This record gives sequence, C-alpha cells and structure tokens, in this order.
Amino acid sequence: MTPHAPATVRRTALAVSTALITALPVLAASGTPAGASAPAGPSATASAASVDVPAARAGKKKNKKKGTQKYHHRAKVGAQVLRAIVLDQAPGIEGDKVIDLRVGRAAANINTRKASKAVSTSKTLGGRGLADTDLSGLLTGMVAKAGPEKGKEEVPSQTLVPVPAAPLLTLGVSTGETKARWNGPKTCVPGGKSVTSSSSSTADLAVLPGVIPGFGALLGLDGTASATQKTAYLPKKKKSGLKAVATTGLADLGLFGDMVSIEVVSDPKMVATATGRPGKAKITYTPAVLEITGPDGSPVPIPTDGAPAEIGIPANPLLGLTIQFPGIINEKVSENGRLAKAKSVTLRLVVTLGGVTIADVAVAPLQTKVKVPKGGITC
Repeated sequence: MTPHAPATVRRTALAVSTALITALPVLAASGTPAGASAPAGPSATASAASVDVPAARAGKKKNKKKGTQKYHHRAKVGAQVLRAIVLDQAPGIEGDKVIDLRVGRAAANINTRKASKAVSTSKTLGGRGLADTDLSGLLTGMVAKAGPEKGKEEVPSQTLVPVPAAPLLTLGVSTGETKARWNGPKTCVPGGKSVTSSSSSTADLAVLPGVIPGFGALLGLDGTASATQKTAYLPKKKKSGLKAVATTGLADLGLFGDMVSIEVVSDPKMVATATGRPGKAKITYTPAVLEITGPDGSPVPIPTDGAPAEIGIPANPLLGLTIQFPGIINEKVSENGRLAKAKSVTLRLVVTLGGVTIADVAVAPLQTKVKVPKGGITC
C-alpha cells in the first residue's frame, strides 16, 4: 500500500490559475482640531451643525461596523471526482481548444456579505472548450440557496439517465442532492446541523473511451465514485468557529483499458477549521491509500514525496504515463486562528503520445477555506 504524503506540485502550462482580488474600504474622517476657538454669532451655530452632526453619525456607523465585523465570516469548500484537461492533439478530438472536463463536483460558499448567505451545489459534469461535442444533456447542476432570513432550501436526490458523450467520455447512472440552511440575520445555525451539504456521484465513468485504438479508455472507474461537502458551525459559549469538510469516495481505476490498475484502499478527506482564537485554526488532511499494478502485473512503487514516476507501456512505446501523488498544496493557516485553507490532489496522471502531452488528469481534487473574526463569530 502506498500512502500519499503532502507535497508541492510543479504547475504545468495546462494549469488554470485563479486570482482573488479583495477591495479594502478606506474610511477618512476630518473635523475641527481640539482646542480651536469657535467664532461667535450665527456662523458658530452653522459651523457646529456642519461638523458635530456628521461626526456623531460617523461614530454611530463606526460602532455599527465594529459590531458587524464580529459576525462576518466566509467559507468555501469543494470536492470533485476528477478533472481532465485534454489537448486538441489527442486522437479523435476535433477543434482548436483545450477540453476541460470536471466530473462529479460538490461545492458550497458561505459569505455573510452576500444576499444569499449560503449556496450549496451539486454538479454531474462541467467544463469548458468542449470542442464540437454536445454535452447539454449531462451539464446538470442543482443549487440550493439560503439567507438572509431564516429558512432552508433542499433539492432531494435526483437520478440522471446515462447519456453518451463520445469521444470525450461516457457515464453510467448519476445522482446528486444539495441543501442549504440559514438561521436569520446575525445568528448561527445551531451546532450539529449542517449549513450546507451536497453530494454528486456517478457510475462506470470512462474518459476518452477508444481514443487510442486497442487500448480501451484512457481512464475508467469501475463502480460508483462520489464527491461530498459539508459546512457547520463550532459553538463555544457565545462565540462560534466554522468548519468545512470535503471528501471523495473513489472506485478502483483502470488506465488504458486496465493495462494499469489502481485499487483504492481508503479515500481522501480534508477538514478546515477556524475559531478566531490563537493557535486554534487547522487543516486536517487524510490522504488516500492506493495500490498500483503495472502492465507486467507487478506492484508499482510511487514516491510519496510528490515526485513523478514514469510507467512504460510495452504494447505501444509511443505512449507515456507519468503518475504523481501531490497531496496537499497551497496550505495556509493563520496563527491568530482566523483562517485555514488548502487544496489537495490525490493522484495526477499525465499522458503523452509520441512525446506530446495529450491529457492531464487530477483525481479527487479537494479544497477547503474558512475565515472568521478575531475571537470567533458573535451569533
């Protein structure tokens, strides 16, 4: 069994970078210096009205903002069965765009500054640059929203009939469900109850089936794979922390029509918690445990430090396969206990044909992020 340790992943030209831009409001105040003499007569009254009243209002706004700042908090969580980036050099793929397939995603956002405070989603398939293949029948998404008033929205489990989408992929029966709950303005959902929860599962997935003649699917999952997420508050006296959980349930994987097999012994899980108290924020990551068998039937040792390992395909020397266990990437935990965030990838597969990369697959990517005020959330 090969456990996967956290490591840093060297990004490739195919990776899609994101940028988060936060606007910080600037508060400027001005007034008459202390000790300055005020003019006598009617002008003194006018001066007092023009300076003192706005100053009083500014004080009220400042106090109101200070109270609100003790409540504002955010969370972002996502779990995914897999993400496959396929280049247009892949045989049988037409079009001049990169194909980005995202299969089985469960995600959620909590943001007290938004109208919809909690948003929970479940999506069977997503992506962009899908060449000329029509995937509209599979691009299903379920969304549940809650807030600002007390209430909840729930989309019960739904089943999607299989729809062929060759040459990109095929999916068996897929299901999904999602729920969001809110407890009203400046309050928290009681501990033990989820704020958001969702899941997405699919059976018998095959990515690029028959794209290379005689080798079956580039990647196949024999069975049902799923992604789930959940967020909840962590109550402690009059303050609360926040927790986000992301996990996947993987089926055994086969590469090139099971020429290389990957048995899933245990699944990955990531938990982010933040309480707002010093030293009380953390990321807890449980890596998956996999057993890999190569084309010759022998176990494949994979470095646990994130380094790539090459696997040769004797039946076709032009095919190249690189396997990597990245583990946790981009982890950040603040010492003041206000922030915890991280991303992880269980398994990365890079496939080349004649020395040209044709596919880059991330299996079970997870992400969690929670941010709370100093001292915790005042509910």
